[in-house]
Amino acid sequence: MPSVQNRQQSSIYSPRGAGGKQVRQKQIARPPSAFRAWAIGLACAVAVSLAVAAGAREVHLRGTQKPAPGPAKAAKPPEPQKLETWSEAEVAAGLQACAALLKGIDADYRQLDPIRHGACGAPAPVELRGLGSTPRVTIDPPATLNCAMAASLAKWYTATVQPTALSLLKSPVVSIRNAASYDCRNRYGDPAARLSEHAKANAIDILSFTTAAGSTLAVADHWGPTLRVLLAAPAPAQPTKMAPVGGFATTVTPAPDPGAVAQEISRGDAGAEAPNSHKGSQAIRQARLDEAARRGMALPKPATAEAKFIHAIHADACKMFGTVLGPEANDAHKDHLHLDMTDRGGASFCE
Repeated sequence: MPSVQNRQQSSIYSPRGAGGKQVRQKQIARPPSAFRAWAIGLACAVAVSLAVAAGAREVHLRGTQKPAPGPAKAAKPPEPQKLETWSEAEVAAGLQACAALLKGIDADYRQLDPIRHGACGAPAPVELRGLGSTPRVTIDPPATLNCAMAASLAKWYTATVQPTALSLLKSPVVSIRNAASYDCRNRYGDPAARLSEHAKANAIDILSFTTAAGSTLAVADHWGPTLRVLLAAPAPAQPTKMAPVGGFATTVTPAPDPGAVAQEISRGDAGAEAPNSHKGSQAIRQARLDEAARRGMALPKPATAEAKFIHAIHADACKMFGTVLGPEANDAHKDHLHLDMTDRGGASFCE
């Protein structure tokens, strides 16, 4: 078997000799040439450079990258939401006030749980279902009110509504149509307006009254023409007698300046928020009366029994409630009476 040394040798054949035979010659392997050594050295240098560059890049990335986040911490459970409610002291005071206000009142009502929705509600509201007993007047649907409002409504019914109905209509009232009582909203449903008295269970809107004889007296049908609407309309060129409307008749004459009191006419109950707002309602009415006089306009007066009834109970309500608004106030109240117990220091805003 050839030795290692022999395996490293390469065999070559020389040209044919004199006898025509090839002569095999042995040639020892030569060491790598200078070029090959240079190429190997270059390859090693490149490999080292690449390794150094890779290491430098890794160091750079470690310095700029954020550390990997650790295990996520358990989320803190949300704190339970605190529900707005009346305190025990407020509820107790409300119930005590109710007992005093409704003592001796002839009314069908039941005590409700406290109501609280944000700024809305009442600590001791009642559901008022009826008034009086001979005959019983049904509140349809039942009204959710605070006790001060319920007591005032019962007194108004006893002192004014029923006696006036018997006097003018010759039949007692047996039902009152409730359009709205407690309602958590701003005035006129306007988000920019102040909180409505309805949101405090401190108001009721009445659409109509029904008598034992079967007649239904709707405010919209029997109030008649309003001075604010007559003044806002363009005056005719010649005096014109208007046909009776809702039991009313009036005469309109030409006006030199139809828009003279437009601002007062459009105010409606805008002044009802002021502490001395009763003076504001009087000023608005006086401005309308002055303009009507300047135009030579006869004031609309109720002519039928139904119209006289609606106007009479509206006028008496001004003596018992803090705010009384009807069709004369503005278009928002053209079909009902709004009654509430806003504290005005004994006065009222009445339109």
